[in-house]
Amino acid sequence: MGHEQELGGASHLLLFPFLAQGHMIPFLNLAKRIEDLEQPRRRPKITIVSTPRNVASLRLAVPTGSSIGFAELPFSPSDHGLPADAESTDVIPLLDYPAFFFATETASLQTAFEKLVSGLAAREKVCVVADVFLGWTAESARKLGVQHRLFVTGGAYASAITFSIWLRQPTFPRPVNPDDEQAVTDFPDVRLRYEQFLNVAFTEDVSNPMTQFLRRTLNLHFHHSGGVVVNTAQEIEKKGLDMIGRLSGGLPAFAVGPLIGGRAPTTDGDDIFCIEFLDSKPAASVLYVSFGSQNTIPASQMMELARGLEASGRPFIWMVRPPVEFDGAAEFRADEWLPDGFEARVTAAGRQGVVVRRWAPQLAILAHASTGAFLSHCGWNSVLESLWHGVPVLGWPLLSDQPFDSRLLVELGVGVEVASGRVAGGLPLDKGWEHVRDVVEAVLGDGDEARHMRAKAAELKKLARAAVSADGHVKGSSVLAMERLLDGAFR
Repeated sequence: MGHEQELGGASHLLLFPFLAQGHMIPFLNLAKRIEDLEQPRRRPKITIVSTPRNVASLRLAVPTGSSIGFAELPFSPSDHGLPADAESTDVIPLLDYPAFFFATETASLQTAFEKLVSGLAAREKVCVVADVFLGWTAESARKLGVQHRLFVTGGAYASAITFSIWLRQPTFPRPVNPDDEQAVTDFPDVRLRYEQFLNVAFTEDVSNPMTQFLRRTLNLHFHHSGGVVVNTAQEIEKKGLDMIGRLSGGLPAFAVGPLIGGRAPTTDGDDIFCIEFLDSKPAASVLYVSFGSQNTIPASQMMELARGLEASGRPFIWMVRPPVEFDGAAEFRADEWLPDGFEARVTAAGRQGVVVRRWAPQLAILAHASTGAFLSHCGWNSVLESLWHGVPVLGWPLLSDQPFDSRLLVELGVGVEVASGRVAGGLPLDKGWEHVRDVVEAVLGDGDEARHMRAKAAELKKLARAAVSADGHVKGSSVLAMERLLDGAFR
C-alpha cells in the first residue's frame, strides 16, 4: 500500500481502473492531473487500487516524490482457469477475455475492496472513481454510503454508441449482409452496419454471458453512480457528451481530458533507434503504424499492409505483433507473416522503414516533428495522443468502440479510414495493398486532402491543449470540469 495508511486528510479519492493497460494509463493520468491542481484545498488524497502485479507496474510510472498512493487487492487468476500471472488483459489472448472479465466480479475481490473503503470512510470523506467494467463498485459504494463516479476511459461519442449497443442491441432482419444498416436504438440518427455491430457485440445472442456482463456493469453504474467522468474535452466532443448524458439517464458528465502521458519511460534500444530514424527524416514525412498493445490483424492483411507501405515509398515505423491467427505467439515470425525480403529491403541503404517487435515509444514518436501521420487501430488513448500532437490519423479500427472513434476523426477532418473490423470486415480483398499505398500517399503527400488534414490537426491540437490549460487567469474547460467533479465528490 501507499499513503492510504496515513489517514489525516479530510477527503480521499479511490481510483479503480479495470485490469488492462489501456484503462490503467488514463486513470494514472487522472491521478497526476489532480495532484497537479493549483489549489491545495481541491486536492484530495489519491489512491489507485489494483492487483499486486499492476501496482508494481504503475509505481514505475509515478514521479519520485509523488503523493499518489496505491492499494493492492488480492486476485487469483488461476482460480478461474487463467494463467497465474494473468492480472491484466495484456497477457491473455482475446478468446480468454470473458473468463478474465468474469473473474473481476468475484466475491473475494469485492470483499477486499469493501474492507478498504469502509476503513477509510470511518475517518475520511471517500469518493470512488471506477472503470466502466467494474460496475459492482457502484453498488458497493452505495451500500457503504460513499460517493461514486464512473470513469469512461474511451471517447464520449464512441462510448455512447457502444454502450447503447450493449444495452439494447438493434435487430438486423434476415437474410443479412455485412453492409446492411440499422439505426442505433438510443440514437436513431446514428447508422450501424451489421459488420460493425459484430465487431462491437460479437454475438446477437442476448443471453450470452459476456453480453449479460456488459449490461449488468453498465446498469449498476447508471443506477448507483453520481456522475460520469470522461477522458475528453468539451470543445472536441460536445455531441458525444450530450449523448452520454442522455444514455445515463441524466447523470452529470465531467469532460476532464485529454489526459495524456502515463507510460513508464524506457531506454530500450529499439526506442532509441526509432528516434534516431525520425531525426534523419524531413518534417511531417514519416508514417507511424501501430495497432496498440493488444490488437492485431490477420496474416493475409498484414502481408497486404507491408506491400502497401513499401510501394508507397514513404518512410515508416511499424510496431508489429503476431497476427490474429497466432495471437499469443512468443515471437514475431517475419519469414511467415511479412513478404519475402521485406525487412531487408526497407532497412537497406536509404532506410525506408523500421520494424519494431517490442513496445514502441509512441508518445515520443507522435511528438517528433518528422512524424506526419499515424496508421492506428483508433483506440482512444492513441486518438487523444494524435490530437494532442496534431498528427492526422489513417484509421484501421478493429473492435468495440474503435470504429466510432475512427468515424469521429473523419468527421473532425483529421482522419481517413483504410479498413475496419477484426471479427468481421478488415481490408477489402478487392483493394489490398494498392488501397493502402493510395491512402498513405493521400495523407502524406502534397495534395489538397493532406493539406486540409494537417491544418485541421493543428487546429485541434490547440483546442486540446487549451482545454487543460490553467495558465494565467483563464482556465480551460477541462480544468473547470475537474474542479466541479472534486467539489461535488466531497460536498
